[in-house]
Amino acid sequence: MGTGDEPASGPGWHVVVTGPRAGDQRREALDFLAVSLGLRPGTFEVTHRCPHCGSEDHGRPGLRHSRLARRRRGPDALAAGDLAAPLPAVSFSRAGGWLATAWLGARDAAAGWRIGVDLEQAGSAAFTGPSELAGVAFSEEEEQLIGGLEDQVRPGARGQLWCAKEALAKARGTGFIGDPADVAVTVPGTLELAVPDQPGSVVVPDRDWPGGHAPDHLLGAVVLLPPAGPRPPSGTEAEGTPAASA
Repeated sequence: MGTGDEPASGPGWHVVVTGPRAGDQRREALDFLAVSLGLRPGTFEVTHRCPHCGSEDHGRPGLRHSRLARRRRGPDALAAGDLAAPLPAVSFSRAGGWLATAWLGARDAAAGWRIGVDLEQAGSAAFTGPSELAGVAFSEEEEQLIGGLEDQVRPGARGQLWCAKEALAKARGTGFIGDPADVAVTVPGTLELAVPDQPGSVVVPDRDWPGGHAPDHLLGAVVLLPPAGPRPPSGTEAEGTPAASA
């Protein structure tokens, strides 16, 4: 996976994981993003928009140019074209005082790609046995497949699946609607991470993140959803066409 806006294949994206510290972790991550794009720190700020109620107090995060950036003058001022250009898409997740910030290149975001990230504590009691989340977070098939693993790897497998489900819900911008157990994030009959109902999507565990993996006591996943393709006419099938997303 690449980190720029012009990937050779697939969307350009990146993840930064910042640890507990004094100061604003989100601001630090946004400034890292700005500098990577050749812009000054303080260029971006986060907005929220709920797709259900329209509230700006919660919901999917987005970027906009900060008031400070819009008021700058001189060689560091944003041009009219900069202000009108699309911005990267972002997603955030916190766990144990750590923050994962994932972003998607502006061109890919404008083309309809979406991104979601989730970070969880690997030692959470919720992942140690099936009694905690069975029937709620994981389907019967998922629990059966996890049950076939060695004891010492089951908690990690549950945690990784949950991260993927959370990241998918964030990428879709809907949160969990209904039972999380019905949110499929594996190839049917396996524990291989995928979004089977959206061809072209990508699920990336933190060990494969381009910005570096999460600390050993954490688990994470990023989900990238492709642009929604046109729906095939009724009664026909369009092989290889991405399904329309929620």
